[in-house]
Amino acid sequence: MDVLQGFADKFGIIYALLSDEGGKVIRELGLLSDRVDEQHAAYGIPKQDRHRGLPYPGVFLLDAQGRVMQKRFQQSYRERETGVGILAQGFGVTSPVHGPEAHGQSEGVKVRAYLDTDTYRFFQRLWLTVELTIDPGVHVYARPIPEGYIPLSVAVAPIAGLVAGAPSWPTPQPGRVEGLNEEFFAYEGQLRVTLPVTLTEEGDDQTLAVIVRYQACSATDCFLPSTVRIELPLKAADHVERPRRH
Repeated sequence: MDVLQGFADKFGIIYALLSDEGGKVIRELGLLSDRVDEQHAAYGIPKQDRHRGLPYPGVFLLDAQGRVMQKRFQQSYRERETGVGILAQGFGVTSPVHGPEAHGQSEGVKVRAYLDTDTYRFFQRLWLTVELTIDPGVHVYARPIPEGYIPLSVAVAPIAGLVAGAPSWPTPQPGRVEGLNEEFFAYEGQLRVTLPVTLTEEGDDQTLAVIVRYQACSATDCFLPSTVRIELPLKAADHVERPRRH
């Protein structure tokens, strides 16, 4: 309990913390990890007795009646999501609080991108959100798509230690070009794409470059294929002064 109190004081935590001496609760919940030694070996960390009895890191999400509606757990003890990311991804909501955002546009389409935090720790799972606002009467192509068309894609430019997951796409609408024997899928109006990003190396402040490619068309015309590059600054958390509990 003294260790937890010191932890709470250091990081400004004001809610109750459980001292699960002997690991009783994590065993009852099925959270006891038997892979800690294996993971430590992969990270070059020697075995230590104090690492016995660790749980898998994760979160239970409860509904208004206190029932578990979702479990978000990681296999590696080093991986964590941000608080904003857990709430936004778990409950499907858009948080008014998030990290840096930046904007770009081309003919017929506006692009907004942001991260769920403005800081990172190595192995922390961040969530990148890309929002497109498409002009009325205009669409952008989605997959699957006939050869020769350019579908919407979102990617993060590689940097050392960066692992980017697969984007989560909204459901596109089927369409057809009049006079052509081709079917396609497209997005119209507003849409949001999210993908996880993790930095697996400690380091200095970083800049994530988000690359959004698409081709926008109306019922009669197609614009040239577009590539929008948006840069998002990300601070190393160890360089940021943390609040103290009062």
